[in-house]
Amino acid sequence: MDMAVSAVILSDKDFETTVKVTTTSTNTNALIVDASELEGAASNPRLSIVSCQWTTGNQTNILFDATSNDVALSLNGSGAYNTGAVGMPSIPNPGSSGATGDILLTNGSASVGTIWLKLRKVSGFNNLK
Repeated sequence: MDMAVSAVILSDKDFETTVKVTTTSTNTNALIVDASELEGAASNPRLSIVSCQWTTGNQTNILFDATSNDVALSLNGSGAYNTGAVGMPSIPNPGSSGATGDILLTNGSASVGTIWLKLRKVSGFNNLK
């Protein structure tokens, strides 16, 4: 994990994981969620993004790790996705070529911010019965 990113798993339950990410500088493809380390991970674990809140000092992309990473969210300033009573759909991992199930972060120059992600375990976990 890059020194300019701190990712803390706040909750890791059977179906859902919540992570808090703090950035203090520029990052490229910094690992923020290692899907294989989550509770119940079996083979080929996949997560979808249920909701997100953020405050960032610069453009920040949340990526699904793959040979060519897939942009899940592009964040800037302060905002929220699918919080409260909005009811937007989860953002699925498209499972592109070389997908690992991990979630990465890339952000612009000297970006300082905090991001909270709520993730749903959708496949590859042995506790989804």
